[in-house]
Amino acid sequence: MAKHPTPHGGNSNPEAQTVTVPAAAPDERYRKVTLDSDASKFLAGDESKSGVTMNRIDFIRQAWTQARKPRGAISKELTRLTGKKVTYQIIFSATKGVAGGPPQAEQPAPTVSA
Repeated sequence: MAKHPTPHGGNSNPEAQTVTVPAAAPDERYRKVTLDSDASKFLAGDESKSGVTMNRIDFIRQAWTQARKPRGAISKELTRLTGKKVTYQIIFSATKGVAGGPPQAEQPAPTVSA
C-alpha cells in the first residue's frame, strides 16, 4: 500500500490539539499512618506500638480483629490520627466479611406464652 505524503509534516490532522491528562490520584489503600501513644493504646492497649508506621488497612484490620473495636470508633481514631476525614465506608470496606469487631451481646431466648 502506498503512503501519501501530507503537506503539513506527517500529521494527518493539522488541527489536532495536545490534551493534558490530569495526574492520577494516589492510591489510598496503601496510605501509611504513624501511631502516637493514643493510637497505640487504642490498638494494643498500651504504648508499645507508639512511633510505629503501618499501612492504614493493617491498622483498620488489626483494630477490628485483635482490639475488637467498632467501625465508628476506628473511623474516629484514624481521622484524629491523620488529620483527614476517614469515612465509615472506608472502614466497612476494609472489614466486610472479616471476623472481628466488638463482641455481640447475647440475645435472650424468646419466651413462648401458653
